[in-house]
Amino acid sequence: MNKFSSFTKALTLTAAVVLGSSNVANAATITFGGATANDGSGLTSSFIDPVTGGLSGYFIETFDIATGDPTFPGSTAYTKPGFESECAVNSLNGGPIGVDVTASASEIGVRKGTLNNVAAAPANDTTCYGYVTNNGSGTSSITFDYNDLLTYFTSTLSSNTLLGITYLGFYWGSVDTYNDFKFYSGGSLVTQITGSQLLSALGGQSGNQSSPASNTYVNIAFSIADQFDTLVIDTSGIAGEFDNIVIGLSTREIPVPAPTGLALFAFGLVALGLRSRLKR
Repeated sequence: MNKFSSFTKALTLTAAVVLGSSNVANAATITFGGATANDGSGLTSSFIDPVTGGLSGYFIETFDIATGDPTFPGSTAYTKPGFESECAVNSLNGGPIGVDVTASASEIGVRKGTLNNVAAAPANDTTCYGYVTNNGSGTSSITFDYNDLLTYFTSTLSSNTLLGITYLGFYWGSVDTYNDFKFYSGGSLVTQITGSQLLSALGGQSGNQSSPASNTYVNIAFSIADQFDTLVIDTSGIAGEFDNIVIGLSTREIPVPAPTGLALFAFGLVALGLRSRLKR
């Protein structure tokens, strides 16, 4: 397995979320640093590589047709002209573990390379990547909804097993102060990381297209109690670029009353027997 790059720094953020009518403070651990990707896409998660794969239970969206699942081809609905044979949202595949993506076609795109005043490829990324832009005004967003994937894998487990997404990683390119990544569970905000927070933590410069302080792999670890089911990427500028989005699944047994009236708790990971790659 590839090692973390030497440029790694940890930051713990606490976000207040509303669950029902109660305000509950939950924490997600956020670290910066990834492994060099073997497909020329810059950085990826240490848990999975676009080409060589990785640990069971981890899935990756590379936006590259070449590293997608040929059984369930991705969608080129958001691919920019000229890149249709190379770039796609692999997760939009109509398969049992597909992901729902919601966005305006005029505000998001999938492409390769840098185009001035449109999008800049993350540092050292020569492959396809995704981006969201406000086209010069307002705020634009793209939503990745993982509920169908969670429902599918939950159906393969026993009724007393809770499954959730407890890891999210992504390569964030030329970070700008006006880009935000938000995580929701059942419609409630779990946590978020803003461009300003990342740049402050790493000493980066907004919009820098080459510095590792402004082009970094972000890792977010959630407890299963604070897991998320939806990722929303917002931008109020031009543009927010990202690649190699990785999710990791974990399971926990739901407490079952014992005959004696005592609760029996068991925690752990389940071997999901999954192919270690999902392209969405």
